[in-house]
Amino acid sequence: MERLNESRIGAVVTEEFAVRASTSTTSTLHAQHGVGILVGLDADVVVTEPGGGCVRGRVVVVPPHLPHEVASPGPTVGLLYDPEMAPDVAAYSRRHGGAFPLEGGLRARLGEAAAAHRASLAHPEVLAGLAREAAAWLGREAPRRGLDGRVARVLEALRHPAADRRLALSRVRISEAHLQTLFVRDVGLPIRTYQLWRRLLVAVAASARLDATGAAHAAGFADLAHFSRTCRRMLGYSPTTLRSGLLGE
Repeated sequence: MERLNESRIGAVVTEEFAVRASTSTTSTLHAQHGVGILVGLDADVVVTEPGGGCVRGRVVVVPPHLPHEVASPGPTVGLLYDPEMAPDVAAYSRRHGGAFPLEGGLRARLGEAAAAHRASLAHPEVLAGLAREAAAWLGREAPRRGLDGRVARVLEALRHPAADRRLALSRVRISEAHLQTLFVRDVGLPIRTYQLWRRLLVAVAASARLDATGAAHAAGFADLAHFSRTCRRMLGYSPTTLRSGLLGE
């Protein structure tokens, strides 16, 4: 069986998703705003939650905001979707209330698609294509859920990390407290934390062309230490690990 070169790694970051292929994966405890899909090419992926809960499978789905660690001893494809830009994927991920192994036809389809391209997983167009295919397959199985229009307007205003929060809140004619409640209900985290998440994604994307300090400043982090702490807390990896092999689409 053909294997990935031990030194090969590839990753792509877009507005809607991030996807990373690696020879193995081990993360620290973290909770991400995105929806995680982990595909083990040769062995099971293990997702462990605090308290000892453990999920194992060749394809594992992790919903947003779930504290967890990941261990995958062999070649792995990890996909991370923005819940607001991929709402169907987010809805599908929440169906069990926690991480769960994908089964049946969807598991086979995702696993076979990743395996079919294993020799080309360092190519950005291949990784991006896998991410789009997976989103389409999962989205067809998702329950439909609407997003409050006022929350949607604030989300649109806050997508850039330098956005003025007060200006964004002024787009809706309800109290800030009420908006905060709606935002947490529909998005799953407070507005300030969402802005930090968006800043982190910009910094990770900037790492394709800048060193870690430059990427941190480009995204509005006060310093590299703040960027590093946020990266580990929200993604489970250091900026250096994520930067290795980062590719532009």
